Amino acid sequence: MRKPREAEAFREYERVLRYRKSEHVIWEQLGNLAQVAFVFPNSYEVASSSLAWSWVQQLLWREGVGVERFFYEPWFKKFYSMESQRPIDEFPIWMFTFQFENDLLNIANLLIRKKIPLRASDREEFHPIIFIGGPVTLFNPRIVSEIADVVYVGDFECAVSRVAAVIKEFQRIGRTNVIEELAKLDQVLSKVAGKESFKSCISPLEDVPVAHYTTPYSVFKNKLLIEVGRGCIRRCAFCVTGYTKKPVKFANVNRVREVLLKHRDREFGLISATITDYPYLDELLETIESEGIKFSVSSLRVDGVTERLLKLLKETEHYSFTIAPEGISQKMRDVMLKDLNTAEILSGLKLARDVGFYNVKMYFIIGLEEETEDDYRELFDLLSETLRMGYRRITLSVNPLVPKPCTPFYERSMISKKEYEERLKYIKKNVPKDVLLEAESYKECYLQYQISKLKDEETLEFLKEHLDKTER
Repeated sequence: MRKPREAEAFREYERVLRYRKSEHVIWEQLGNLAQVAFVFPNSYEVASSSLAWSWVQQLLWREGVGVERFFYEPWFKKFYSMESQRPIDEFPIWMFTFQFENDLLNIANLLIRKKIPLRASDREEFHPIIFIGGPVTLFNPRIVSEIADVVYVGDFECAVSRVAAVIKEFQRIGRTNVIEELAKLDQVLSKVAGKESFKSCISPLEDVPVAHYTTPYSVFKNKLLIEVGRGCIRRCAFCVTGYTKKPVKFANVNRVREVLLKHRDREFGLISATITDYPYLDELLETIESEGIKFSVSSLRVDGVTERLLKLLKETEHYSFTIAPEGISQKMRDVMLKDLNTAEILSGLKLARDVGFYNVKMYFIIGLEEETEDDYRELFDLLSETLRMGYRRITLSVNPLVPKPCTPFYERSMISKKEYEERLKYIKKNVPKDVLLEAESYKECYLQYQISKLKDEETLEFLKEHLDKTER
């Protein structure tokens, strides 16, 4: 790709190139002229923290499909690929991984910026195919049913061979026929092809998904991501994972070991809904300990931590760790179906402190109608007890309940902004002085709440109201 001459385009090109040069690539397949633009509609930092951005690309490479990665920035205009810095206009198929509800606005902004009609039925033969999959489509595929030419529901492993076979026929059969062929798949919803019935699929996780690169810009800084579990055995009332990704699948421990040993000189990020529910964790820790492998985890349950796990984590994470009690009291955890009691929380915190952790971050959800002052007092007591254990810093991260489809809380309403701010003010006034309070933006959470419930035409109406006037 020749460097662009125009100043703004060159700035964008340089940004993409800088991130590309930061990547330590383990393997890639760039021989074929890529037809697929694989877009993560968020920043590079967020995109590179998602194993999906690498794994889907690898699955397509294995099938002989040329695919290059793209990410989103609000100021981008050209959108250059990571691998070759080709502009996205040169790709006939645009695949989006829809990981977070609020990324809907980024998907729409990108399409508008590239002069692609938002409504799929308004597109013509010369427009790219818009293919959207990812976790959000698993619990509500109709959010993007009017925008996408093809909505894929479920794990990509289930049908990647058939998807790839159709994509490779693009030059011969053309846009419309490719969409119609993809619509024949059970996992696909495509209104433009007249296909409104679909059936999601969960992969048996026979392969162990591993990233093909590391980067210092990821949340998992310079760590090689590896998925050891998909889905969750829990059924917390606020979380879609336990209700959509069923049955739960765990990676074969021997195959995970092979990956760890093959790349033992690297640090790893183990990805799972909660690593402490991985049934072969002790066997895995045995290998990690004997080989001196450094690792971190995407999440853990405080009631499942062991001295061995915490000691090994501390070698990489130093003095900080994170837990998610979620409910501010035992009563509220019971309401949330969070199978965790106060004694287990305190026991896990004490064990971590004894091992040598000094800092802890705790996540809580507020804004349920059952809350009373007594519940908040129980939260303050928990924080005080944690400080008495000798923790130097406690970060209290709070967000309002966002009721989601497919969960027991779906029919609930979200707390008002005024109520949320009043409860935050009350927390700030009463928490111990050594506790740092972090609160999620109400605006962002309410946007997530609105988008999660959209379907069909509602999405287009919503976008008309919310997109920047300059984009429209």
